Amino acid sequence: LLAKINQPESGINMTEFSLESIHALQMAMQNEIATVQIYEQMLKHARDPKGRELLHRLIVEEHQHEQKIKEKIILAGGRISQADFTIEVEYPNREQILEMELDNCNVSELVNIALESEQINRDFYYIQLRRAKNKEVKAIFKWLLEQEELHIQNLRKEYSAYLS
Repeated sequence: LLAKINQPESGINMTEFSLESIHALQMAMQNEIATVQIYEQMLKHARDPKGRELLHRLIVEEHQHEQKIKEKIILAGGRISQADFTIEVEYPNREQILEMELDNCNVSELVNIALESEQINRDFYYIQLRRAKNKEVKAIFKWLLEQEELHIQNLRKEYSAYLS
């Protein structure tokens, strides 16, 4: 039940994924899909052209992250089906983001909302990392946590560049 893989660029130093590891990746997939849905919802309401451009880039970045996770699942011998996304996990509550008035948000406000969303993801992965017992699963959540930190740093850099 273990799938052999070799992915040195992933930051995950393991040669096999257990079913528990595949489960962790599937959980991460669901979380990334939810993040894309938030950005797509924000995009429907954003009027500022620079804000729309930012949201398009965030959506592309999240899809790329989702794709990396998908590739790890497939390389690990896991399958991806809708049933995999009904895993009993308490995902972050994003209701406060979805309930915000977005119609007249400027780029600054959109960046702050996006930062909040990325920080929610980072905190979610941190909690999962702390809960994990299996070192492979810990490595997966550590990698996911690092990815979210990169998203946060990129958003902050982009916002700084926008202000200057």
